[in-house]
Amino acid sequence: MNTIKAAAVIFVLAIMVAGAGWLDRQAVPQRARAMRPPVAAHLLGSVVMGWLWLLWLGLSARPFFAAAAALATLAVFVLISRVKHAYLREPLVFSDLGFLPTLLRHPDLFYLGRASAAGLGLAVIVLGGLIAAWTSVEPSALGGTAQLAALALVLLVAAGFALRPAGLAGVLAPLEKPLMETPANVFVGTLGLSVSLVAGFVFWRRDGKRAGPGGMAGVPAGESPYRAIIILQAESFADLRREGVPLDLPNLDRLRRGAMAHGRLEVSCYGAYTHRSEVEMLTGVPFARQRMDRFDPYLRPQKLAPASLARALGGAGWRTVFLHPHDARFFRRDRAIPRLGFARFIGEEAFAPGDRFGPYVGDRAVARRIVEEIRAASSADEPLFLMSVSMEAHDPYGPGRLSGIADPVQQYARHLANADAMLGTVAAALDALTDRSLLVFYGDHAPILPGHEGLADDTATDYLVLECGWTAKQSARTSSTCSPAGINGLLRSLLAAGRQPATGRGVPVGRATTSMMRSTMEK
Repeated sequence: MNTIKAAAVIFVLAIMVAGAGWLDRQAVPQRARAMRPPVAAHLLGSVVMGWLWLLWLGLSARPFFAAAAALATLAVFVLISRVKHAYLREPLVFSDLGFLPTLLRHPDLFYLGRASAAGLGLAVIVLGGLIAAWTSVEPSALGGTAQLAALALVLLVAAGFALRPAGLAGVLAPLEKPLMETPANVFVGTLGLSVSLVAGFVFWRRDGKRAGPGGMAGVPAGESPYRAIIILQAESFADLRREGVPLDLPNLDRLRRGAMAHGRLEVSCYGAYTHRSEVEMLTGVPFARQRMDRFDPYLRPQKLAPASLARALGGAGWRTVFLHPHDARFFRRDRAIPRLGFARFIGEEAFAPGDRFGPYVGDRAVARRIVEEIRAASSADEPLFLMSVSMEAHDPYGPGRLSGIADPVQQYARHLANADAMLGTVAAALDALTDRSLLVFYGDHAPILPGHEGLADDTATDYLVLECGWTAKQSARTSSTCSPAGINGLLRSLLAAGRQPATGRGVPVGRATTSMMRSTMEK
């Protein structure tokens, strides 16, 4: 390579790095790009672009093509991030890259229909044509040995990031606080997408050798006053009557009047990432305290497993059952759920084709199966902890989803009516089959509902905590905003308080309970 060509390559690389610095921050809308990135972010961004350039150089042996391809690679990630943000109000994070197998198995859950597949195929064809045209114009600048050396260096750098995270984390220390303590929109808007992806992975790898965050207080020893604890996580459930959506929820309205706690539930997601809510509910570890595991807690479930309420109750002799009528591999639940302390996982294989309502297993069928589990545990005189994660109301909504109902809002209302029926059925079963039991019902996240995009700005759902059973008495009603971790803390406090002499339903409620829930949310 002569001097003039070398200077041209350096000039192009400088333009590439400068362009990447601007492009990197386009992964979120303008309003999220508030703070100036630290110097470490600029340096890491340059390293990432250099690595991409070296990768494409090793593959093509053409330095100018490699620069364009590196920018194009970043642009693809930025585009994916913007598309994700348009739907979920959250940019791409490093753990999203682990969803590729799930995306291929369930493209419908990611809004990837035939039109999207056709568009993607066309884009691949056009891109292939552009690559062929460029490489036919720009001559090869490297021999085979030099190409192999470039690719070897690419692998060496990648291995260093993957296998030596502790040392790199020290160098990237200025990036840790934004990544750990600010929302994804903020740290991606500040640091840039490529920097956030790489640094997030480094800190996640580094934290793998550290103890996980502690949960709430453990379950007290001794016989429990409750014979069952049932947690119903209802897919996309939010009481949108406050938004003017006509909903018929008689069971929710009736049970709220006797609930020991109910109100708005502040969740960490909108439109997706169900497992974030369920993990916070199970462990009592607030979303903000889960560090880089918070975006996909099932990527490394053993980190939060010691704090799991299911694990604690299983160790105390309870039956522990997890029910999710869908592919157990989704979010890697098949590996995560046993680690969290559940002895049994009831998946979609336990349901018949006729149990579906729309694309997924219906909530009424789920309720029938839960009643069977309550009855079996009662007959065996064993306490039961069961968590159900429903699926019926999962989006997308639109024509073809439900026979005779084309309007998305009407479809959603029908699904919520079934969720309400599920709530009523399970509550009635607990009243009939247990002397004292606890029932938790809540929505995992607000729905992506056409015509109601404003839900992305107020993502809180709804919850209630109710004591059931033939010895249950009317509770002092408490209405308050809570978090899934707060409900976990409430359950643990009820398990402890139920062993003490008390009035009413046998548990202290009201001001003390509300105070405890608020303190849990603030942690």
